[in-house]
Amino acid sequence: MNIVEIIEKKKNKIELTKEEITFAVNGFLDDSIKDYQMSALLMAICSNSMTDEEIFHLTDAMVKSGDIIDLSTVPGVKIDKHSTGGIGDKVTLVLAPLVASTGVIVPKMSGRGLGFTGGTIDKLESIEGFKVDLTKEEFLEQLKKVNMVVASQTENIALADKKIYALRSVTGTVESIPLIATSIMSKKIASGANKLVIDVKVGNGALMKTQEEARELANIMIKIGKNYNIETICILTDMNQPLGNSIGNGLEVLESIDILTGKGSKEIVEFINTFASLMVSMAKDIS
Repeated sequence: MNIVEIIEKKKNKIELTKEEITFAVNGFLDDSIKDYQMSALLMAICSNSMTDEEIFHLTDAMVKSGDIIDLSTVPGVKIDKHSTGGIGDKVTLVLAPLVASTGVIVPKMSGRGLGFTGGTIDKLESIEGFKVDLTKEEFLEQLKKVNMVVASQTENIALADKKIYALRSVTGTVESIPLIATSIMSKKIASGANKLVIDVKVGNGALMKTQEEARELANIMIKIGKNYNIETICILTDMNQPLGNSIGNGLEVLESIDILTGKGSKEIVEFINTFASLMVSMAKDIS
């Protein structure tokens, strides 16, 4: 099998097989396929998109490229929340502890900024001494102790995604819908949650600029979730203006503290309560 032939197939809009996609992912991971070759493949994907089957195969290859966290020792339904990223989006910092306080288990593996938005991990790292890199054992211990954990993608989780994620940020392939979907879902599948709520941002301050793009991304992620027997609900939310009153990692942490102490703006409190209510209702529905 040859990576140049795989790149040419995708360039010519020919569907890639599971074996070809797995070969490309594993080769990039072990450095037999170089950055410039994977960049070319990513650009071909960005230009020509992917079929559902290709998306399933890419997700599977990325999930299997690293460890999968087994949360079976943690009692109850495990429900995760993810945002596709928006300006001023500090929701996770408030939502995760709020939902966990009701007894719902919230395992949250978050990412760093992609494109122009800061990620949840970037925000937490603005707190001096805050530890975001947890081992699997630490991840499980904290989850059992306080019902929630927010951590960065651990070293051995979805290894291929971690490497591809970094390459996308410097090769102009950030906004590919299949690549966004597989990146998000591979991490979520590997982190062991039973159910998933995804906040799909749409508008000027989001990766998805139009309702059509946002719906396409949402539908793909729901399909991937179904393929792995993970109930996945996507909500499209407006990102034509920032969330809350603060923008910037440290400032957003301070605003999150204000929200948790009852000082948040009405709009962001209502936004967070909507997601919290949905997550609690999903977690209680174990049918």
